[in-house]
Parts: sequence; structure tokens; C-alpha cells
Amino acid sequence: MMLRSLIGFVLVMAASVTAAEEETIVAHVFDSNINRIPVQTVAPKYPRKARRDRIEGKVEVCFEVDRKGRPRRIAVRNSTARTFERPSIKAVRDSSFKALEDDEKLPSIKSCRTFIFSLEPVEEVDVK
Repeated sequence: MMLRSLIGFVLVMAASVTAAEEETIVAHVFDSNINRIPVQTVAPKYPRKARRDRIEGKVEVCFEVDRKGRPRRIAVRNSTARTFERPSIKAVRDSSFKALEDDEKLPSIKSCRTFIFSLEPVEEVDVK
């Protein structure tokens, strides 16, 4: 079975939870060097304090994916604001990928996922 490389995969999540605009969550997820097929991609929650203080930022998280499709050895590679690191790590931990067949070799390439935390809503991007 051949593994597909998903470069430039984009997930845009925006949801209004309350009428007071304070609960608007906008997180952009960009995958690069992902050599496994995502089954479930989780977007991080925008930290309430960062939203209140109008802080925006970007976090790059790198990780390996085990044979069962679970992320492991999760670490922040680059971050513009520490407040976004914990939710980004949790989002990667809660995501999953397609498990490998018994005859498939486990790739040794690290995968990276970039989360961009923005207070401005964006239009959905159609990925083909």
C-alpha cells in the first residue's frame, strides 16, 4: 500500500459559541511533511485569556506517528506565544492517523503541524 503525502492540508475552524463574540474560536491547521493519512484532525481551542488580551500567534508542533496511528514524541518546534503551546500539543495528541498494515514499513520521518491562532474570521479554503 502506498502512503500519500499530505502537504498543504488546511483545516479552518470557526464557531460562535455565545452572542458576546468573546467565544469566537478561529484556528488554522497546516500540515507539512505528513506521510500518513489523517483520520481525525483536532483543532486547538483558543485560550480564553489570549482571546481577552487580543493575542494572536503561531505554533509549530512536530511528532512521530506510531503503527496504530497515534501521535508520539510530541514537541513544540517553534512558537510565537507560549500561551498557545499547551492547546496545540493537546490537539496533536487528540488527533489520529490511519494505522499501518502488517506488511507496511513504519516511516522514520517526523511530521509537523502548524497552528495559527487568529482573532479574525477567515473564509473556508477548499482543498483539492
